[in-house]
Amino acid sequence: MLRFIFRILFVVLGLGIFGYFGFDAVAPLWYRVTGTVVEGRVIGFLAGKHSPSVQPEPTGVRKGRRLARRPVFRHPVALGAKDSLDTRSRTGGFLLFGHYDLHQSVTVVMPKGQPERAQILGFRLMFMGVIASLFGLFIAWMGWSGKG
Repeated sequence: MLRFIFRILFVVLGLGIFGYFGFDAVAPLWYRVTGTVVEGRVIGFLAGKHSPSVQPEPTGVRKGRRLARRPVFRHPVALGAKDSLDTRSRTGGFLLFGHYDLHQSVTVVMPKGQPERAQILGFRLMFMGVIASLFGLFIAWMGWSGKG
């Protein structure tokens, strides 16, 4: 019975990871097709996942390891608008060599009328979402098949 419960938990956890990170991989493409596309600029990087502090360096050291930081970008609230909004990226990158630079111009996509849900349209962040969602599918497969 305990084995069955753990298998169910693995399936639920794997599908949860797949859904959360799969959204990060697919949403920028969906917003590109159905939403608004504007040009933005990277203004800094988050010091931590939930930290309000914005740092100028794209990498940080945590527990003795260098890690990539999530970009914070400034973009107009609509196409041709003068007002701008600072948005924090939902997805972080794990590749140090392909990370964004400070003041780099980026393509920003957002749903129509919802600039607070803006995301960077870029291979670097979507690749992280694809890798993490594949890991979630692997966990769900382990729970479903009982192997691993």
